[in-house]
Amino acid sequence: MEKKRILLGMSGGMDSSMSAVLLQQQGYEVIGATLLTHTDETDSSIIAAQKLANERHIKHHLIDCRTQFKNTVIQYFIDEYTNGRTPNPCIKCNETIKWKLLLEAAEEYQCDYIATGHYVRKEQLNGRYYIKKGIDPNKDQSYFLWNLNQTTISKALFPLGELHKQEVRQLARELGYTDIADKKESMGVCFLSGTDYREYLKELLNPNHPAFSSGNVVDEHNTILGKHDGFPFYTIGQRRGIEGVAKGKCVVRIDAKNQELIVGTRETLNTSSVTLSNYQLTDNTSLWKDQKVFIRIRGLDSVPGYWGTISINSQSLSIDFDEDVWAITPGQSIVIYDKDIIIGGGIS
Repeated sequence: MEKKRILLGMSGGMDSSMSAVLLQQQGYEVIGATLLTHTDETDSSIIAAQKLANERHIKHHLIDCRTQFKNTVIQYFIDEYTNGRTPNPCIKCNETIKWKLLLEAAEEYQCDYIATGHYVRKEQLNGRYYIKKGIDPNKDQSYFLWNLNQTTISKALFPLGELHKQEVRQLARELGYTDIADKKESMGVCFLSGTDYREYLKELLNPNHPAFSSGNVVDEHNTILGKHDGFPFYTIGQRRGIEGVAKGKCVVRIDAKNQELIVGTRETLNTSSVTLSNYQLTDNTSLWKDQKVFIRIRGLDSVPGYWGTISINSQSLSIDFDEDVWAITPGQSIVIYDKDIIIGGGIS
């Protein structure tokens, strides 16, 4: 029987590398693809992906998408911060760059499926595909894939979804890939490379950009308390940088149009509801109508999420939480679960 061919997104890290091994063990013919998004061909992760592919006799393709990535993901990153909002570039990339290009490459190389090293699973219910949490609660990455469409999910396979991170690391060691197993895990936004986003914005934008202009720090009564040094350098809930003019208060709202930071007490940021204007939701109403659902407001957080109920009208989706939620920030993704499966999500 002819092997099924699968296109694997290879980053050069342990997760995608061990995904390649597992897929080969399962009988797939693996074709590798690495997206060149913000570095060049000499980047260590690119070289690591090519090395692994060569060792495993995997045909490997390098997809140069730096221009698309800059015009889409990085521009979105800039626009959100300069409009007083909080971006999530990983989710934007998954929707507009990564999975789109992997699908196109899969078609070009006549692959039946696409795969990545995400710690997630998928499930089919009543003819619809859903992203499902990975079984390792410490590594579950489902939050970042909430906006994938049905075509993408139907073709996607996730070799690591049923494994814990430590099992994957042990597999790498057993196979002799100790360099990969011991490699420090990359965290955060890839193109920041550990740089503070504020410094990155300064590098990208002209120092005279209006967003970097000093503006007023005001309280809830519109009383001017002092000045800030550029509103994109502040986030909702932040105290650092305003202690001198607003002791005991934090940023509760960013008014980009008037270049103002509005400050208040921490309790001001508690909310019992949120409305999403840009959203998607499963049409299987039995999973959400009059049901308690689980909501995550951040991908990486000490608080795993909150319970609540949802309602929709023709233009928006509203979530009523069972308890107060702190610091929901304009621009961030809100993801809705029924048990372990994602049934919807949107932008606050």
